Parts: sequence; C-alpha cells; structure tokens
Amino acid sequence: LDAPTPATMAVATDFNFGDDAELDEDTVNKIMFGDKGYTIDDFQRRCLAVIVCPEKDVLAMAPTGSGKTAVALMAILQAFKRGQRAVYTSPIKALSNQKYAEFKEWFSEKGVDAQVSLLTGDVKIRAPPGTKNELLICTSEILRNKLVKSSGVNPFTPKVDAPPPTAASATEVKTYSVGDDPDADLDRLGCVVSDEIHYINDVERGSVWEETLMHLPKSVQMVALSATLREPEQFLGWIERVRSRPGELVRRIDRHVPLHVGGLNQEEEFVELFATHDNKESGMKAGVFESAKFSALFDEKPDAAKVSTVVLY
Repeated sequence: LDAPTPATMAVATDFNFGDDAELDEDTVNKIMFGDKGYTIDDFQRRCLAVIVCPEKDVLAMAPTGSGKTAVALMAILQAFKRGQRAVYTSPIKALSNQKYAEFKEWFSEKGVDAQVSLLTGDVKIRAPPGTKNELLICTSEILRNKLVKSSGVNPFTPKVDAPPPTAASATEVKTYSVGDDPDADLDRLGCVVSDEIHYINDVERGSVWEETLMHLPKSVQMVALSATLREPEQFLGWIERVRSRPGELVRRIDRHVPLHVGGLNQEEEFVELFATHDNKESGMKAGVFESAKFSALFDEKPDAAKVSTVVLY
C-alpha cells in the first residue's frame, strides 16, 4: 500500500480517539477527503446526525453506489471516538473478505490508528493483542452465534432462571449471568454495522438477523444498511419494538449508478424501455417507461419468442 500523504496523516493524528465526543462533519470531511475539498452529501449528513446519538439506531436506505459505505465508516469512527469496538457484518464470506481488505487499506491510507480483524469460519485474522481501536469484520452467522452464546440461550436445553435471593446475598452486590464466559469480541462493543440487512427476509437464513437483533445489547448502536429492503418504515418499527430503543430511517431515492432496462429485437439490437437517468443519445427520459416500444418489441413477427428482457447495471 502507498504511504499516507503527510497532510492526511496530520489530520488522522489530530483525530482524538476515546474522547467520547460527537463526530462532527468537518472532522469527517478532513479524514475522508483530506485537502481535496470534497464533503459528504446530504444523505450521509443526515445519517451522521443520527449516528452521533448513541441512544438511536439508524436504518440507511440508498441505491447501489450511493454512499452507504461512507455511512458505515462514520459509524465506525464514532465508536472509536467513544473508546469502543465496532463490528461490521455481511451475509457472505466473499463480501467479508472484500471489506476486510478495503477497510484495512482505508485505515492505512488515512493514517487512522485502528486495526481490523476478520472472522468468517474459514479465515481468522486477529488484530494485535491490546488493540484499542478495533474493527471486527465477520459474517452475520458468527455475530449471531457470539450473541446467543453470550446471552446463555440454548435452544436445545431448558432455560435456567437465576437462583432466588437469600438473606446473605441481599446485602451483596453481584452480577448474575446465565451465559458462558464473556466473549472478548463483545467487550466494549459500541456499534454493529449490518450490511445487506434485507437478508432478514430470506426464507432459510432470515432468522440469523432476527436473532442478532433480539440478542444485541440495548446499549449497542445498530446501523443497518440496505438498497432493496421493502417497507422500511414497518421494518424499523419492528426493530424499535424488539430492541426497546428508538431508531430513525434515513433514505435517498436518487441512483448514482445508471440502470437501463430493455430487450433485444429481431436484429439483436438493444431497445431501451426504461432508465433511471436521462440518455441524451437516445432521448430517453429518466423514470419514463416506453410502453409503445415495449408493445412493438413483443409484437414483432415471426419470431417473438426470440425477444428476451435484459437488465443492465
């Protein structure tokens, strides 16, 4: 990796981890963009306004390529400022491996004094012992397993209640736990970033995200990211009920990465029927479905079966 530039290093060095202060926009811009003059956009700014409130969760909804990773970075940096550990979960191992490389490179380039650990089941890469600012990247199943084990819930054994108080214990200050030994990865946990949270709707694996949300300590901030979650308002209401803490939906509908929908005609030429962005060459207007072209395309003779719908990203 290239060495961080002196200007970027100076900004990161000035970033005071563990001061329990709110992450402000100017600091975010300096760390993310250095002296390039860029700033976070309105969607990211609205997410930051929720992230700096430790008592609130945030559900960030935005199309692909619209800045959700920057939201994750802000949540992670805010956890570091509070002197806490951050966890980033993804639904698949390949994505976890990719994010491990990206975050490790980003911390190095920006001169951020933080380490990254990776747990996928197949791979285990640990930050050096004693690391204060640690980002743990893992699959969603691994975090679920850690939380369930820590809570002492075992679906295959009867639930064991706490022993009744006695006269002697009434005067003692104790912490009773029905779980196993404390998991070091959950120590000082301040924030969980759950990428692709819409996997909760998956028939076979959705329970993983449900159990994670139910067992996640109330003191931990949840930052959920998705581009395709249906009825996000209803989902956020469910999270608030399950976690007994408020949450906020931050949403953007404009798409940075163009999407073109169309089909192939008899000459195997692409006929555009819908687009998310204006196309000056074809005259296509964003958000307008060309029903006349659609009808003509599928009414072509004699081999209408040859027509196939194509989606391009």
